[in-house]
Amino acid sequence: MSDFILHSDQQFASPGDAAVFYKSLGWEPLVLPAREKAPKGKWGNLTERSDEDLRRAYGGVSNIGIALGSRSNGLLDIDFDWPEAARIANLVLAHLPSFGRKGSPNSHRFAKGKLGKNTRFQLPATAQNLFDTDKATVLELRGDGLQTMVPPSVHPNEELLRWNDDPRRIPEADGEELERYAGCVAFLAIVLNRYPRGSGNRDNICLALAGTLIRAGFTDDEIDSWVKHVAFLSGDEEADKRGKSAASRAKFDAGEETWGLPALCEFLGIEPMEKTLRKWIGLGDDGDGVDLNAIVVRPGELPQAVDRAEQALIDNGVEIFQRFESLVRVARIMTSAESEGIKRETGSLVLQIVTSPWLREQFARHARWAKKQKKKLVPVDPPTDAATAYLARVGNWNLRFLKGVIQAPTLRPDGSVLQDKGYDADTGLLYDPGRTEFERVPDHPTQEEARVALDLLKQPFREFRFDGEPHRSVALAAVMTALVRRMFPSAPLFAVDAPTAGSGKSLLSEIVCIIATGHKPAMMSQGKSDEENEKRLSSVLMAGDPVIVIDNCDRPIEGDFLCTMLTQEKVRPRILGQSEVRNVPTGSLVIATGNNLELAGDVTRRTLFCRIDTGQERPDQIEYSFDAIAETVELRARLVVAALTVLRAYIAQGRPMPLKKIGSFEQWGLIREALVWLDQPDPALTRELVMADDPHKAVLVDFLRLWRDVFGSMKKSLSEVAHMAQEEGHAGAQAIIGELIANTNGRVFNTRSAGKFLRKHVGRIAGGMMLKTETDSSGIKHYFVLEVGQRKAEPEPAGDVPF
Repeated sequence: MSDFILHSDQQFASPGDAAVFYKSLGWEPLVLPAREKAPKGKWGNLTERSDEDLRRAYGGVSNIGIALGSRSNGLLDIDFDWPEAARIANLVLAHLPSFGRKGSPNSHRFAKGKLGKNTRFQLPATAQNLFDTDKATVLELRGDGLQTMVPPSVHPNEELLRWNDDPRRIPEADGEELERYAGCVAFLAIVLNRYPRGSGNRDNICLALAGTLIRAGFTDDEIDSWVKHVAFLSGDEEADKRGKSAASRAKFDAGEETWGLPALCEFLGIEPMEKTLRKWIGLGDDGDGVDLNAIVVRPGELPQAVDRAEQALIDNGVEIFQRFESLVRVARIMTSAESEGIKRETGSLVLQIVTSPWLREQFARHARWAKKQKKKLVPVDPPTDAATAYLARVGNWNLRFLKGVIQAPTLRPDGSVLQDKGYDADTGLLYDPGRTEFERVPDHPTQEEARVALDLLKQPFREFRFDGEPHRSVALAAVMTALVRRMFPSAPLFAVDAPTAGSGKSLLSEIVCIIATGHKPAMMSQGKSDEENEKRLSSVLMAGDPVIVIDNCDRPIEGDFLCTMLTQEKVRPRILGQSEVRNVPTGSLVIATGNNLELAGDVTRRTLFCRIDTGQERPDQIEYSFDAIAETVELRARLVVAALTVLRAYIAQGRPMPLKKIGSFEQWGLIREALVWLDQPDPALTRELVMADDPHKAVLVDFLRLWRDVFGSMKKSLSEVAHMAQEEGHAGAQAIIGELIANTNGRVFNTRSAGKFLRKHVGRIAGGMMLKTETDSSGIKHYFVLEVGQRKAEPEPAGDVPF
C-alpha cells in the first residue's frame, strides 16, 4: 500500500485496503465485527488469501485486528490503560510507533521482538483504593496468543483509530529490555498519578524518585529527563529544576544514606505499592537492587557503560594516562633486556601503550559488571567492545595528560621545584622516586651554596681527562639537562667523543643517567639508515626514557628526524614495527658517543661537544682511585639536590648572567648561564669544534670555491653549465658537473637532482662565500657565488643566533 499517508484524517480507503497493507508488512490480519475489539469464534488465517479476497472478507464496516507475536513476525503491543502511562511513554518509549483515538491518542505502541510471557502491570487488590481510577491495569505488554484492534477500526465509543507514526518503521527490541522499560513506564505512571498538583513535598519526592531509579540501574541522563517529565506533566512550575540524579549519586559515592523506594512510597502515601513497584523496576524483593557500582550491560547502552568504566578507573586512581593519540601506563623493567637495537637496565621506568586486553582487565578489576538474565542480574566480564570503544575515544578521554615520568626532583618551567611524589598537574609529570629519599631543594640558596653544590656535582668526573675545561662544562651541563629536560621545549645533542676506545665515553653517559634516574640509560645502537634511526629513536621517545644514548657511533651523525626532535616539543614519527604515526613528546636528553665522532649537516649546529683525551694508547688499562659508578649510586640523592641547588640559586638571584641566546634553545640557556655565573666555561664554546669539522660544510666550501674560480661573479643556469661542459676547452664546467654528480649520488648529470642539492645550500655561508640565485622572467634559476665581504652593509641581526 504505497499510498499510505501519515497523519491524514483518512489513512486507508477501507478496512480491506488496510488488511492488504498489514499483510504486506508480514502481519496477520483478523476480521473484527464493527465497533468491537475482538473477533467472533476461532481465528482464521487470512494471509493465504489473495488481496481481492481479503478486501471482500472485510466489507465496508468491519474492524481490523492483528494477531500478535510469532504469527506476525514477532509483533508486540504495549497497551496503555492509564492515560498517565501513555503520557510517560511519549518520552520513555518515544521511539516506538504509536496509534490511538481522539480521547486516547497514544494508547498503543508497537515493537518487534520475543517476550518470555505476556505481562500485565496491575495494581494489587490492597492498593486499588489508593488511586482514583476504575482500571486496575496500568499497561499491558502483549505478544503470542493475543490480538489487538488497529487503525482504521472504530472504537466502541465510535472514535476512529489513527496512526501517529509510520507502521512500516517498527523497530526490533530485546524482550527483556522492553519489559524493563515498560515496567518503568508503569512505575512512573503511578508516581505521576500521586504527584502533588499544588504545593507539597515535591523536591523530596524527586530526590527519592532519582534514588530509586539509580538503584534500578538507569543512567543519569535517563533519570533526569524522566523526573523532569513527571514534574512537568503534573504542572510543577519548577519542573526544569527537578533533575536529581547528580545529588543522589554523589551521596551514594560518599557512603551517605540516600532516599529510595521506601521513602518515595511514604512521600506519595502508597506504602502498599512498594513490593509491586519493586518488581516492576527490577529491584527485587530484598530491597538491595542493582549495586550502584555495577555496570549493567544492555543493548544500545555501550556509550553509557564506557562512561562509567572510565569513571571507575578515575575514582580508583588507576595510573592510566592520555598522551596525545595514545593511552599509556607506567611499567618498571624487571630484568635488563635488549630489543630492536635498544637496551634497558633493570629498574627503568617506561611507558607502555595500553592494549585492549589490559584495559578490559582493568575494567573488570575496578568495576562490577552485570547482565540481566531471567529478571536477575548475574556477574559478567566487561565486553570486549567496551575496551575497544574506549581506546577509540581519542581526544575525548577524561584522563590526566602525561608528559613523562621522572625519578628525581626537577624544576617546573616557572623555575619552582617539583619535589612531591605523584602526579603534578602543572607539568603533566609523574614523579616516582622509587625507594630513594631526597632532601628538599632550598628555594633561595645563595651563590656560595651554589658553589659548594657545584663542587659536589663535579666529584664523579674528577678523574676524567677532559680535553679542556669547556668539555668538563659540557659534562656538568649534561647532568643538569637530564634532571630538568622536561622544563625545556628543546635541548641540544651532547656528543661525547674520544680518540681511542676505553676512554670513558659510555661511563660518562651512564653517570649522567644514574644521577637523573638511578639506573643506566637506554642504549641505542646507530641504525644503518636514517629510516632505521628514526624508528629506533621514536620507539625510545614513545617509552618516555629521560636519557637516550646513541652508543659507539661509527657513521656520521645526521638526519632530519634527529634535528627535529632536538628542536621541537613533539614529533610525529613512524613507530617501530608499525606503519602508523603518532604525536610524541621529545623531552629526552640525547647523548651520542663514539671514537672521533663525525657529525654532519644541520646536527652540527645543534650539538655540544665533550671530548675525553687520556693521552694513552690503552686508556682501558688506566687505574683510577675510585669506582665512579659505585660512588655515583651512593651519592645520587645528594648529587641531584646539588644540581638543582645550582639552578635554583641562579634563578633566585634574578638570573644575573644573561648570555647571547642560541636559536632554538633559548630556554635551555638557563643552564649555560648558571655555569658561567659560577665561573665555569660556557659549554656552548664547544659548538665551534663541531661546526668546523662538518664534512658537509667542507664539501660545500670546495664546491663554492670551484664555482667561483670557474665563473667568478657570472650567473649561470644548470643547463648552461651542462652545455658548456660538453664543449672543448671547458674543463672547469666539466669539473663542476662532476662534483654535482658526486654530490647527488648519481651516475649521470640530472638537472633536477643537481637543483635540489644547490637549493639546500642557497644563502648558507661557508668559507667566506655564499651561494645565491636569481630567477629570470621564464622561471629559470641562475646561480652565482658571492664573497661575503662583497655583500652590502647590513645591520646586525637582532634576536637569537640560529643554532
